[in-house]
Amino acid sequence: MFLRRLNLDLPTDRCIADRLFLDTPNYEFDTFGRLPSTSAEPLSGRFPDECKLEDRLTFAAFEHDTPVGLAQIALHLPTVDSAALLLLLVPKNLQQRHLGCEIVDRLSRQARRWPGISRWYISVVESNRAALAFWRHCGFRTTTQGLNCAGFGDRITLMARAIKAKPACQHNGRTEDLNALNGQHMFARLG
Repeated sequence: MFLRRLNLDLPTDRCIADRLFLDTPNYEFDTFGRLPSTSAEPLSGRFPDECKLEDRLTFAAFEHDTPVGLAQIALHLPTVDSAALLLLLVPKNLQQRHLGCEIVDRLSRQARRWPGISRWYISVVESNRAALAFWRHCGFRTTTQGLNCAGFGDRITLMARAIKAKPACQHNGRTEDLNALNGQHMFARLG
């Protein structure tokens, strides 16, 4: 697997991102706790307003030439030394293959080269138990629970992790409890 940074202003990159996004039809429900809206916001518009243009990163994960995952990151949010992992998704037909874990690991290796960034932050809708289990599996720890945020249909939990932390699964031949990771998708969005 490899990561490639996408430029959402380019039609080819936008097509890759949109295809991955559309291959995860339960995205809005799982991540925001609401049914999808008829006017879907483009991926480039999902960054927080306070995020500078140069700090908005979108990555696609590829296996050979096939896109298998999508991630969006806002650098220097919520604090100057952190990066908010706004979105991580793997299409439903590709889940439970450890792709999400590998994407987080590869993003973390990339993040070590970003000056001044030492922590990840995410937020997860509390009703999305599979996503909470996935992020704990990736080494994230709860910092705040029960937050009400505009745009979310349920309370959210904030989680954080050091960039250099390791996920629980290191592909060491251990079997995992797939029920704990059986999510419709894996996502985080800072509220």
